[in-house]
Order: sequence, then C-alpha cells, then structure tokens
Amino acid sequence: MDRKYIESEHIVDRYLSGDLTVREAREFEKYCLDNPDVLKTMPIPVRLKARLSRRPVATSETGVFQAIPSSTTHAAAEAADEGFDVEEEEEELRRTYGSGGGTSRALVIGLGVALLAAVGGLIAYGMRASSLSEELRKVQANIKTTQMQAPSTAQTYRVEMTRGKPTQPTLALGWLKPPQLLDIYVDVSEGKYSQFMITIEKAGEGQLMVMRRIARDSNRELRFALNSSAFGPGSYLFRFDGYNWRGATEQIGWIRIDLQ
Repeated sequence: MDRKYIESEHIVDRYLSGDLTVREAREFEKYCLDNPDVLKTMPIPVRLKARLSRRPVATSETGVFQAIPSSTTHAAAEAADEGFDVEEEEEELRRTYGSGGGTSRALVIGLGVALLAAVGGLIAYGMRASSLSEELRKVQANIKTTQMQAPSTAQTYRVEMTRGKPTQPTLALGWLKPPQLLDIYVDVSEGKYSQFMITIEKAGEGQLMVMRRIARDSNRELRFALNSSAFGPGSYLFRFDGYNWRGATEQIGWIRIDLQ
C-alpha cells in the first residue's frame, strides 16, 4: 500500500468508518508506522495518529489495535485514557484543517464568491429601488402639476396670428402658480370669415381639443378663455380655420402659447 493507493481508494475515510478488511487495515496501519511524516498530514484525529505511530500490540486483531475503530468518535474515546492533552489535540486539528487543506481553501473561495454575489445583488436591488423611487417622485409631481385647479386671477392677452406654424412662442407665460384664467383675444379683422374652428395640440404629443363654430365679436376679434392648470407644462399650438359659405374650413393662421 502506498500514498497514491490510499488517496485513490479513500483508505483513511474507510479506516475511520470501519469499512476496511482486516488485511487492508493491517497494511494501512503498517504504512502509517513506517511513514510518520505522511501520517502527520492525514486528516485523522491527533490521538489516533499517536496510536498509529506506536509499535503493534501482541494481542492486536490487525497487528496494531485490539479492534478496528468504527468511527472517529470511537477512536477518540479509546484514546481518552492515554493521557493526551485536549489543547494539544485542538492545536493539531487547527494545523491539519484550518490553515493548509485544499478543502478549506475551496470552502473559503466558495464563501467569498457567494458573498460577492450577495453584495452585488444588494447593490442591484438598491439601485432599482432608487430608480423606482425617482420614477414615483416624477409621477407624483406630474399629477400635481396637471391636476385641475380653480384660477385665482384672470389675465387678458391680445395676440395676432402667424400664417405658418410658429417655432417661437406667441405668448411665453411660464408655469403659472397659482393658476390663471387666460382670456385670449385674437385679431381676425382681416378676411371674410365670421365663424371659426380652433384646434389645440400639445407640441410633440398630439391633439387635445377642438372648438367649432366660434363667432368673432363686434370688434372683429375671436375671444376664448382657458384655465392654465388644465393643460400642464408644455408648448401648445392653436390652429385657426375659418368656415366658408359652403361650411368647409380653410386654415388661416396659428399662435403658440408656452406654459413652462
């Protein structure tokens, strides 16, 4: 029996569990007796190592001991009367298992990887929670700004249309706090139309409202009022179409109001 055979056939584990034949146990005990340096490196309790390093007993069943030990606990119990120091055994165990073994290194590496994975998971969870919190804050702010409120004041604005869709605001009002009633007067003195359709759309989003058959007043102005809190922050385009004598509409101009 040699060291390679002991490792490949798991002789140490089988010896401690009592699964070796008498012949195998005798050969293993003889190998331990002849190779004390190798014996020191084996994962065997220190007291059992001490017994394996002694000369055989005459009445031994295998050549060394009275009986093959059935377990580590049993072997340790048999050795208890030999006078070994508990602290000495604990120190030997620490040397054998604590600082050198590949199993211990593998365990430490595995625990390190698991710890890194757990930390990474916590970081990802924290980032996701922070992102959700920020999204919730934005939604709450948006709800607050788009909630309809009663206007506290009324303000009159007189504007003139442009022929094409404007790229600059006709009225740049900013976000009005508190809300304001916007009383809009649009000059429609030029042209032959007496009734108009107003289409309101939010820039970059889509159509919001259509007001049909609005007549101009005696001053040849088109007048309408809007609650600023009904629209929310953004740029709003107002398209004006006039009704001809056939009832069809023809585009006549635009204005742009910025509330942001």
